[in-house]
Amino acid sequence: MVTKTQKFRLGIFITVISILMIIFLVMVAGKNIMEKRDVYNIRYHDTSVTGLQIGGPVKYRGIGIGRVEDISIDPDNVTDILVTVNIKSGTPVKTDMKASLIPIGITGLVEVEISGGSQDAELLEPGSFIRAGQSTFASITGKAEVIANKFEILLNNLNTITNEENAKRLKNIITNVDSIIDNNQSTISNTVTSIEVISKNFEYITKDIRTLIVRLDMIMESGKVDKIVTNTEKITTELADSDFRQIMADIHKLTIDANSTISHIDATHLESRQDLLDTIESLREAVDYLSEFARQIDEEPSLLLRSKN
Repeated sequence: MVTKTQKFRLGIFITVISILMIIFLVMVAGKNIMEKRDVYNIRYHDTSVTGLQIGGPVKYRGIGIGRVEDISIDPDNVTDILVTVNIKSGTPVKTDMKASLIPIGITGLVEVEISGGSQDAELLEPGSFIRAGQSTFASITGKAEVIANKFEILLNNLNTITNEENAKRLKNIITNVDSIIDNNQSTISNTVTSIEVISKNFEYITKDIRTLIVRLDMIMESGKVDKIVTNTEKITTELADSDFRQIMADIHKLTIDANSTISHIDATHLESRQDLLDTIESLREAVDYLSEFARQIDEEPSLLLRSKN
């Protein structure tokens, strides 16, 4: 038999547990219940909302900002699905934002993902419609249709290429190529050999170029180029500092004097040449006389002892 003391203790225990549960509920759910939220609508036209549930999350770039409040069919247009969402009050919802349906993992559930929006766009009034974005399934379906269309075009082109007429042409082309290769085997071999020789020569040329580059590097490092540049700079500086016009005038005068000297030398040479020719002519006559005299002595030696009439 339960005594009054036990009943009293049981009552106190139940009361304490109830108070603790109430406090827990107030702490956990009270904030969300009392929190002010803004309601917005989304209209999905001819789009499946499979996996979207009431109470599902509403996020903006991965951040939870609300939940799905209601899902219904538009009574005026059965191809439209109306989704009502509540979003934390104060969340900036812009007129250029879009609400897309994004799958949650592999569970088959989807959530409302709000994206887009620019800083300069105006704020969307609560109760207004957020523009619907393209769902992931619709995007995949659209891409699949595009791929299927391109694949169909590819198959049609392959069918056109591989028809009977083109197959015969391709066979003839292959036969002609084989014939050309067979008939010009030696020429092809010589060409390949020539290419190999050219490749070897190119290797030698490459080595020579590398050697030249190494030598140029050595010359550059030795400082000879710097000395040449320094001397050239010194000469050009001295020329710049000197009276260039006076130098040109002296060179011009020297050229005139040289031309005059050469002219005198030519005249002297001409005069001496005439004297030399006269002397040679006199010598020639003397030689002729001596030759005649020698001939006469040889014929009549007695001439040396007497004179000839």
